[in-house]
Amino acid sequence: MNGPRPLEVLGEVELRAAAEEAAAIRHAANGRAEQIIAQARAEAAALIEQRCAAAQRLAELEARDRLAEVRAQARGTVLRAQRSVLSEARATVHAMVRELPGDPRLHRLLERLAADARERLASVGPVKLTDAPEGGFVARAGTREIDCSLTALIDRFLDAIAGELERLWR
Repeated sequence: MNGPRPLEVLGEVELRAAAEEAAAIRHAANGRAEQIIAQARAEAAALIEQRCAAAQRLAELEARDRLAEVRAQARGTVLRAQRSVLSEARATVHAMVRELPGDPRLHRLLERLAADARERLASVGPVKLTDAPEGGFVARAGTREIDCSLTALIDRFLDAIAGELERLWR
C-alpha cells in the first residue's frame, strides 16, 4: 500500500477544513476590526467637531465679554472726562460770577428776575425778596419760593447746558 492512507487523507481533510475555518474566522475578525476602527474614527471625528464647535462658542463668548468690558471701560472714561469738563466749567463760572456784583448789567438782570418772581408768586400772597449771601435773591410768597441766587441761577444754567453737551457728545 503505497497510496495515501485513510488516516492521512482524513487528517488532510480535517487540516484543510480547519485552515478554511481559521481563514474565515480571520477574515471575519479583520472585517469586524475594520468596522470597529471605522466607527472609532467616526466617533473621534464627531467628538473633535463637537469640541471645536464648543471651543469656538466659548471663544466667541469670551470675545463678546471682553468687548463689552472694553466698551464699559471706555464709556466710564468718557463719562469721567465729561464730568471733569462740566465740573471745571462749573467752578470757572462760579468764580467769574463772584466778580459780577458791581456790574450794572447784573443789576438790570436781577431787577427783571425780581419782577418775574413777583408776577409768578403774586397769586399766592405778598412776595418777599431776601438777598442771597453770594448775590441775587430768593423770592418767597406763602409756602412757595423762587431761588434767584447767583449760585442757583448758574447751576440751573449749567445743568441745562450739561444736557445739551451730553447730546452733542453722543
